[in-house]
Amino acid sequence: MTRPLAVVLAVFVVGACTGPVTVPGETRSPAPTIAATAAQTSTAAPATPVEPTPSRTSEPVPTPPPQASAPPVRIVSQSFTLAPAATLIEVVGRYRTDTETSLRSWVPAYLQALDKYRNDPNEQNRAAFDSMHAPGPYTEFIRQSLAPWYGPPGVAAPKRTFEIGQLSIQHMYAKPWGRVAYIDAALTYTDRIIAADGTTSAVQHVQQGRYVNQGQGFYKVIDGYDAVVSRWVDGEQPRWSALALEAEAPLAIGYFLQRESYVAGEPYAHGTPPGQRFLISPFDKARNDALLALDASYSKGEFTSRRFADVSVRVSRFEPATFLGDGVVTVVFSGQLVTAVGAAERSTPVTRTLRFYRITRDGLNAFWLVVDEQGPSGDWLSGGDLALAEIDQDRG
Repeated sequence: MTRPLAVVLAVFVVGACTGPVTVPGETRSPAPTIAATAAQTSTAAPATPVEPTPSRTSEPVPTPPPQASAPPVRIVSQSFTLAPAATLIEVVGRYRTDTETSLRSWVPAYLQALDKYRNDPNEQNRAAFDSMHAPGPYTEFIRQSLAPWYGPPGVAAPKRTFEIGQLSIQHMYAKPWGRVAYIDAALTYTDRIIAADGTTSAVQHVQQGRYVNQGQGFYKVIDGYDAVVSRWVDGEQPRWSALALEAEAPLAIGYFLQRESYVAGEPYAHGTPPGQRFLISPFDKARNDALLALDASYSKGEFTSRRFADVSVRVSRFEPATFLGDGVVTVVFSGQLVTAVGAAERSTPVTRTLRFYRITRDGLNAFWLVVDEQGPSGDWLSGGDLALAEIDQDRG
């Protein structure tokens, strides 16, 4: 059927009228079509009122008060006096019995760590294994004995579990001031094996090991005895060196001098005030009194800054307590003491002799604690009492 001409013309006229109208000199965007406008109207969600977000200014990070830093310290390498190692004493009595009980309570955790390592030597299990053994040949023997199981293709690995048997202390050696140095003990344990077919077997083991107490009931294996050749695998050769002492000395001196250094506007007290003191030795009391005197002088404005420059240190003597490397280290440091009142500075040469107790339980991770200083007259501030029985303890 043919539409009437009038209808066709009406449609044409409507379409023509809906197009954009351009005015000379003016630019306009095209108007939306009726279909697009209808679609937007039918699908658009109602607008949700949005509350204006208040503008917030980020709070500045507070600047910490000024504090003196440790001065750089250089080592002067030279030979030094080495005293003979202290003579250890055999521990007997209740303390030995209590230690045996403590060591026995730690062994199940040790065997569990060995189980985890041999079943899956991932990073976490390897770290646990390393934390329970001091580096050395004996530790590597243990590591090799825990190699993964390799059986015929397609055969599942057996399930294996270490079970504790007996533990007995053979020797317990202490330093002259009472701190236990290490323990020799015999441990029997069973390797329980369950094969893939369900059959079980057991292998008995005997380990004569050497243990050190790391504190808080945690021990570490540092050596083992080889009955065939009748000797300790790692032996009792020194587990310290002159190079190690020289590498550690600058850090210890730097921290020591930091407590005697001040910068302008520093609010911190360097000495421990009365009533808050935890002072063990005569030297602790003498040093704390000296720090309190510096605090008072600084508060009065007698100096505005105090620092040490061009500091060098040399090791002059080492008195080992055991072959592990714990003992008393004597050092001599020299430098310039620079004090200032306002902009005026004064530099004075200083040379001082200090004694540190080098604390290490397994020959690693040594920490230096100052225990004495030689006074101007040549006398030691400790009066000869280093209080090592109180200092060489587990705390915290």
